[in-house]
Amino acid sequence: MNDDFGWGGDHVGKLIALQTAMRKLAGQGKLRDRYDAATFALATYHERDFPEHLRPAFNRIMEARRKAREDVNENYAYFAFDALTPTERKQVVADITALYEACLIDIGRSWPQWDFMYPKGDLLPKPVRRRRKKKET
Repeated sequence: MNDDFGWGGDHVGKLIALQTAMRKLAGQGKLRDRYDAATFALATYHERDFPEHLRPAFNRIMEARRKAREDVNENYAYFAFDALTPTERKQVVADITALYEACLIDIGRSWPQWDFMYPKGDLLPKPVRRRRKKKET
């Protein structure tokens, strides 16, 4: 039985990259930095690394990244995602979300193999409590 569902054998790696992309989009900071970090998390992949029906979403993400690229010189470029239209930025978010959800669903469909990915324990780190210094009287 083939339980890869078109993810190219690296389901976990793609899930981690998509989790990173989602966290970066939802994080704090400048819009251009958040979108740059989110799309960069997927930049090492190719369309063949995704199921065929999801490839248009991946291609739109990479096309938005290409469109936002501003070359300063031959050694340096930055990504001006704030120059994209609001509709284009919404499409990037929708496409990353769709890829992430599909990856989660397909991991669930082939569950016993991916049992080690199930979240365990505290998902947020416990706060560090500091001791207060006693005032000298």
